[in-house]
Amino acid sequence: MSTETSPIRVAFVDLVFSWPPNGGADADVYHVIGGLARRGVDVHLFVAHERGSMERGNVQTDLLPFPVTVLDFESHELKPDILCARFRAAVDAWRPDVVFLTHGFGLKPYLALSLSHHKLVGRFYAHELACARDALRFKDGRPCPNDYLRTPDICRACALERLGPEIRSGRMRTWARDWVAAEAWRPEYHGVVMESLQTYTAVIVSNTTLRAHVAKFTKRPEIFPGGAPMHEITPVIGGASGDPKIILMTGRVEDPLKGLDVLRRAGELLAATRSDFEIHATHFDVEQSGGHFKALGWMSHEETLALYRQAAVVVVPSVWEEPFGLVAVEAMALGVPVCASRIGGLADIVRHGETGFLFAPGDAAELAEQLNTLLDDSALRYRLGEAGRRVAEREYDWDGIIEQRYLPFLRGLIT
Repeated sequence: MSTETSPIRVAFVDLVFSWPPNGGADADVYHVIGGLARRGVDVHLFVAHERGSMERGNVQTDLLPFPVTVLDFESHELKPDILCARFRAAVDAWRPDVVFLTHGFGLKPYLALSLSHHKLVGRFYAHELACARDALRFKDGRPCPNDYLRTPDICRACALERLGPEIRSGRMRTWARDWVAAEAWRPEYHGVVMESLQTYTAVIVSNTTLRAHVAKFTKRPEIFPGGAPMHEITPVIGGASGDPKIILMTGRVEDPLKGLDVLRRAGELLAATRSDFEIHATHFDVEQSGGHFKALGWMSHEETLALYRQAAVVVVPSVWEEPFGLVAVEAMALGVPVCASRIGGLADIVRHGETGFLFAPGDAAELAEQLNTLLDDSALRYRLGEAGRRVAEREYDWDGIIEQRYLPFLRGLIT
């Protein structure tokens, strides 16, 4: 146990972490653990690796600036009893003061129960508590009104309908594999989830909507945002100038949830009255290019950051409830004004009229009107970009997040 002279010992337990990262949750875990380690916290990451899987636990340990234990499992061993016994033994042997249970799917509630004798913090990155089918809570082209915590029977049937063909094929991805291993089709599984939520000393989510969702079921819901390393990002306040003016969309733009179709329809509306712009998007299919639209292909993170410097405006037109919205944060960090859907975490990040504009999800006409305004007014772009950089430095810098949120939070847990 920590004393006044010894560092806090914090274990992080993750059921799908990979490095290099497979997604934003991996990056969040990396930055939080690394930031705490640099400030003298004694940290250790425990990861599940499924042999033969590209989605779970592929960790190049030499790339991590903190200690990690990778627990190897065959696919048939990823069951509640085996998984929990091995993780509990490994974590208990390290004797942490606090345990963060980070990314995981259907097996995560069982692991929470097995580690409940520790001060346990649950970190949730998407809608995995609300959506049994894929953690997206998006169905039939819009956010789903149902919620597994409150409507378990409806959500269980939806998940079975969605996952059934994949399960029967025998070629399951990690979400479906964990759903089967956890026997999440059983009505009793809902009770396991609800009981697991009571084991957490605190639950951390990314935005106000998610906090409201879990507040009734947890002891201490907290909002901790993701961030960006501001000291590594030199801004171009107001975005790039010159013609054609570039409207940029980055990320997994081929995913329909990201709303590229909304941006392309807005582009058609713009093109009816002006020709001084291009829309650039990191779409993998470069054959999509044509007219004012250019598909850039796959880009590394470093290449993507360089793209922001060429943009006059960054657009995040998501039609689902983004849990966070790292693209918006990165654009603000670079001083580029943002147009984003008024939904999920984006509505928390972008301040309408101050750091960019928010528009109704799916409303191409409103987006086109905002883009017209920004493309015509370089002074406005500069003002919004400058304010965005200030907000990013104050609220979304990883160093600040660690200092202002994680360290006080941890100290409060052990005092």
